[in-house]
Amino acid sequence: MAQEQWQLAGEYFEACNCDLICPCLVQAPPTRGRCDAALAFHITTGTYGQTSLNGRTTVLVVSFPGPGKMRDGDWTAALYIDDQASPAQQEALGQIFSGQAGGPMHGVSLLFSRFLGVQTAPMTFTMAGNTRHLLIPDILEVAVAAVTGREGGEPVWATNATHPVSSKLALAQARCIASRTTTWPGIPAVPMVTLHRFTGRRREQRGSEWERGRAGVGIILWMSRR
Repeated sequence: MAQEQWQLAGEYFEACNCDLICPCLVQAPPTRGRCDAALAFHITTGTYGQTSLNGRTTVLVVSFPGPGKMRDGDWTAALYIDDQASPAQQEALGQIFSGQAGGPMHGVSLLFSRFLGVQTAPMTFTMAGNTRHLLIPDILEVAVAAVTGREGGEPVWATNATHPVSSKLALAQARCIASRTTTWPGIPAVPMVTLHRFTGRRREQRGSEWERGRAGVGIILWMSRR
């Protein structure tokens, strides 16, 4: 399935154990020397070949031991897929988010020194205004809220950012973060911030360049391949 064409759109947020804003946005080392993070994707519309991915949720958990910057690599990573996904959807999401199906996640996967595999788990994803919440019972819970600026409910945005998901990111703070247990060796059970929505597509002939969609509250551009 690795050569299938795919396209995704939906909601994304991430949270990590760093203090204040994400140091990766300014190409700095993690504030605590290491970075343990959860990257959550909720697909509103998507296809992988003939397989619909509408309504599916995935979480990529990563651990960077330091020292250095995240872009230096040596990540340990693992993927959770919601247990409502069919076998075909599980295969498709595993291919995309492990980087094997190309697109921006392929570039992310080049930073992995270990990919521990894929597990299914029950997941609940909710959003309200500038907030996002994800729960994997007994494993992970993350809630974030956008930092708003001078115009009230409008988030503070980081633009022209070096980020695999989007060059425009809404800054956020974690309101509820808990990694209750870990089922992966090498992924610590520690607390894990950045908020968005994605839409877009990636054309093979343009390499990693994306066609950009409209941005809004908590919005990110996401990845696709067709």
